[in-house]
Amino acid sequence: MISKIEVIDVACIGCGTCWVACPQAFKEHDIGDDLKALPTGGLGDQHIMRAAAEGCPTLAISLIDEAGAVLFPSEEARAALTASSDW
Repeated sequence: MISKIEVIDVACIGCGTCWVACPQAFKEHDIGDDLKALPTGGLGDQHIMRAAAEGCPTLAISLIDEAGAVLFPSEEARAALTASSDW
């Protein structure tokens, strides 16, 4: 069960998928000329939060359970994304 959300702000491109899909858990943050996602501090529906995180094109959203384990994304997924962008 998701109990915490973290967003890696340097990875976030501000596409808005998360805050549109789940405004209970994500909000837009205007930093100059850019928008970034921030967790609201609240939680939404578990399935919608998961879908919002899975829809993030840069895997900037981490979903964490009560024990502190990362439920999404997997280390393999982050490594694959990093490898695909190393050129």
